[in-house]
Amino acid sequence: MVEASIKNKLKRVILQARYMISAIIEIRKMNITSVSEVLSYLYNLSVDKASYCFRGQSNFNWLIQPTIYRYEGFQRYQAVNYENFVLNMKPNSPCPPLLHTTYDIEWLMLCQHYGVPTRLLDWSHDVLVSLFFACSDKAEINADGALFICDQNEYPKFSAYNAHPNGTQELAFVNTNIINPRVRMQSGAFMIWGHSPLNEESKNSYDLYEYLKETGNSQPLKKLRIPAINKMAILKELNEVYSINDDSLYLKNGFLENKYLGEFEAVKDKARLMTLYQTESNRLSLAEQCSARKLFPFECRDMFSSCINLTKMR
Repeated sequence: MVEASIKNKLKRVILQARYMISAIIEIRKMNITSVSEVLSYLYNLSVDKASYCFRGQSNFNWLIQPTIYRYEGFQRYQAVNYENFVLNMKPNSPCPPLLHTTYDIEWLMLCQHYGVPTRLLDWSHDVLVSLFFACSDKAEINADGALFICDQNEYPKFSAYNAHPNGTQELAFVNTNIINPRVRMQSGAFMIWGHSPLNEESKNSYDLYEYLKETGNSQPLKKLRIPAINKMAILKELNEVYSINDDSLYLKNGFLENKYLGEFEAVKDKARLMTLYQTESNRLSLAEQCSARKLFPFECRDMFSSCINLTKMR
């Protein structure tokens, strides 16, 4: 367990080093010190036929990768297993305002916004929302933040709404009219990752920097730095002028949060127990192993241990 943790940390350090020297990411020298500077920068961009999306990250050096590949140090085959359990917990029929269709992709979007790790990566059509997320993480308040800008038109589009998500093995932007209240408040958009690695040499998933390098895209992503010293002033301006804050974006104490947030926490924990029980049971305590065993109709401890080539499960 300790050795696996060290390997995962080493992998992330190597990926971050690759990012820092990558020539395909356009990193502006200018620092964003206020909301007006972000807006001025956007006004100077060419908007002809462009469809911009934005993402804020509270640490400038973080990778761009979905939560499912950062959760619990999962390897790729474990992420496939985890997603399968999450999808099996989807309601069998629409139940508005939680779900409006029976699409698996809608369930994953909902899970993503309520804290369950998925293959989806959050973006927003609203630059000010993304600027808020680049500044609001209290644990990273002393680290420079990052604001990413990309044109959706430069990426593949997801279209398999009525298909099982495991059939999608290419990174793509997900456009949808199915909007739950929290997604609507955040002007949400998503990228979906394919479970398959980028090439035959790789056994694990990838981050966006690696994808861009592998596909040879030249200028598909812009990155702006938000100095740590300016974060609090930006948050103050966003709140006082634009009414953008934690409560407004997360709909705290709203209907869905009050009624369903605990259920999504249960989905997250249950899928974790089941995944680790089938793949790496020694990472669970004895009490957790006992709880996990009750979730299966038969004994399946470590059934898929070290199945690094596993990409599809139904």
